[in-house]
Amino acid sequence: MNDFYVGYLPKAPNALASFVWKVIVVLGLLAVTAALVLVVGQMPFSNSTFEYGKLRNFEGVVATQPFPTVLVARPGETGQQDKYSRYLLVAPGKHGADDLVAGFDGKRVRLEGQLIYREGGTMIEVTPGSITVVDSAPTVREMIRDLGAVTVTGEIVDSKCYLGVMNPGQGKVHRDCAARCLSGGTPPLLVGADGVTTNAHEQFLLVGLDGRALGRDVLREFIAEPITIRGELLKIGESQMLKIDARTLHHSPSRIEAALGASQN
Repeated sequence: MNDFYVGYLPKAPNALASFVWKVIVVLGLLAVTAALVLVVGQMPFSNSTFEYGKLRNFEGVVATQPFPTVLVARPGETGQQDKYSRYLLVAPGKHGADDLVAGFDGKRVRLEGQLIYREGGTMIEVTPGSITVVDSAPTVREMIRDLGAVTVTGEIVDSKCYLGVMNPGQGKVHRDCAARCLSGGTPPLLVGADGVTTNAHEQFLLVGLDGRALGRDVLREFIAEPITIRGELLKIGESQMLKIDARTLHHSPSRIEAALGASQN
């Protein structure tokens, strides 16, 4: 009867107290181990930033093709190739900035927005109604270098989420969101994945053979899938653009085999 525990007594029997403490220690160690396993098993946090709520002012020349962009002059002495910083423009939500910049092509403007950036790629989410013309802009000629045909293995993502608005902004868990962003006019981005044909995480804006933006739903079925794309690589300022024939895109054999296997089960 000495080991019988009565709840209203101030102290449990020694044997029972010792057992309970052992259980608590074991459960605590298991909880810590499980937490560490979950942390280690997660994807590493990407080096991406969305300066949400931090509004900045920018002044530069707007270009509307192939994607809305503002060219901001860099301070100090710079070479011809790095005279401007090139920032993609998007609207709030899952929308491109085509409507916001309509009528401003080639004009020097001031605008307000929030920076989004990751691994060399930079974007501004423009505050609607903030774009105003400053004065007549001098002609801006960015050097365009044709680097020839290349083959890139990677993943198609929407640039806004990948650069910092969502984390992760890539992968199958992000597919539906990316599809809606691309349908809304967010520039499509091919992110290099293999580190062989390109550097891992190298970014390529995707455009058509005519150098203009692709149809908004052309890439929908290829989002967040391993894909190999061949195209003509252009270097425009800081940006890399890949001119592709979207009709030649196809799913990788491994993806097709997986789909067939799932349908047979």
